[in-house]
Amino acid sequence: MQEPDRDQDPDDVLVRAFVGQGDKDALEILLLRHERQVYGLAYRVLGNKADAEDAMQEVFLNVFRRVRTFKHDSTFKTWLHRLTVNACYDLGRKKARTPIPVEEVATQSANRIRSLDTTIVIEDALNQLSLDHRVAVTMRHLLDMTYEEISAATGVPVGTVKSRIARGRAALGEILGPQAEEQRSEPGRLREQS
Repeated sequence: MQEPDRDQDPDDVLVRAFVGQGDKDALEILLLRHERQVYGLAYRVLGNKADAEDAMQEVFLNVFRRVRTFKHDSTFKTWLHRLTVNACYDLGRKKARTPIPVEEVATQSANRIRSLDTTIVIEDALNQLSLDHRVAVTMRHLLDMTYEEISAATGVPVGTVKSRIARGRAALGEILGPQAEEQRSEPGRLREQS
């Protein structure tokens, strides 16, 4: 008799298989299924590949250690987003206490001057937002999460989520204002529609 395709099992079935029967394959399927989202969120929040990989590793270790405490009062995906946001906050706090070498600041400044590519400009602008605003804007606009999902993942009320998104958008407008104006005035550039 052939074993059914476990890749199609819903997250909660896989969580119960790991917790109840110790099925390590079920946990591996879960982690592989959500790896790109965890990395994407961490990358957008932290702004670089190395930190995103560190955060993702911490998230997956926490999943392994704490999945037995998962209460199923939210989806596994929402719980995973919350672990990711927490790992990003922790890593951000650690890095804030670490001084940045002068050479790195000079390199970052030179790179900003040389790179006018829209994606890089937007990522740079996102990195200038406070961590709370960056998380909210990233989850809403890059991961297409609802306000309720963001609220569940971050542990703050929906009103606070909306406020953080609005303030984050406003700050992005101020940061991108001069650069967006330059890009709009360049001939042949497509204008973003409101």
